[in-house]
Amino acid sequence: MMDKAFRKSVLIADFLIELRSEIPFELEEGYDLFLSEDNKREADVKIDCFAGIPDAAFQNGDLVFEAENEDQKYYSIYRIGKDLGFVIYNQQDQSIQQIATLDASFSHWKVYSKVTDTNALLPLKYPLGPIVMHYMTLLSDAVMMHASCAFDGKDARIFTGFSGAGKSTMSKIWSEAQNQIVNDDRLIVRKQNETYYVYNTPMYYVDRPKKAPLSAVYLISHSPVNIMQKLNGALAVTRMMAFSIQNNFDTQYIQVRLNFFSTLCSSIPVYALGFVPDQSVVKFVLTNEAGETN
Repeated sequence: MMDKAFRKSVLIADFLIELRSEIPFELEEGYDLFLSEDNKREADVKIDCFAGIPDAAFQNGDLVFEAENEDQKYYSIYRIGKDLGFVIYNQQDQSIQQIATLDASFSHWKVYSKVTDTNALLPLKYPLGPIVMHYMTLLSDAVMMHASCAFDGKDARIFTGFSGAGKSTMSKIWSEAQNQIVNDDRLIVRKQNETYYVYNTPMYYVDRPKKAPLSAVYLISHSPVNIMQKLNGALAVTRMMAFSIQNNFDTQYIQVRLNFFSTLCSSIPVYALGFVPDQSVVKFVLTNEAGETN
């Protein structure tokens, strides 16, 4: 590996990511406050950045996964021996934005990007940044989720559900009740020293890194009245897994996620919560949590 003249490190959910390049590179502004000056610690993930998109990438690989909807593609994943290859699509014009490879250890990326008008690279341009974070969680007891999280200074509560279920609404309600919002869209939950912590991740806006101890998980939906039910066992596990970020093309990855959620759900309460979108839900949740512990 050649020595790279340009280096930056970011610390996300206590994972250290080092980026290295032979030409200048930039990160989206959401990463600004996640930059790290830690030069003593070995990086958990290393990303080598290169200029230019290789021709006919992964023509000998096997297509194993495509992230897409009716309107656009986000990325494609190929199996290349023990490694993975990624084709990342530009979300405006659907051209190839980046080509990337990830080795079997999930710790070493090579990212090939187009050079910008300022003669720089954007190696973590969306959606590649969240993809890197997702595979980073497979290095430890961690998972990335589509969820919001409110922290009252002691307890962090996750609110998750399908699109339109009310994650952003719950963030607003709990913020108005003097809670800190860890994040309202994309979180990392990580187990450290037998405690589960919730971390925010870099978004399209600038926010400082946050960490809070997880106390409960709520699977939310809109309802004409506030109502909640505790979920246990396999039901809690499968319901939570539905809202985690994962690529289900390998049974090994699925089993890692299953093990993580099985352990989490045995120590952290999980509830189905139907809620009225006003301040009444805060008192309802706190009262019912106290009732279960008294």
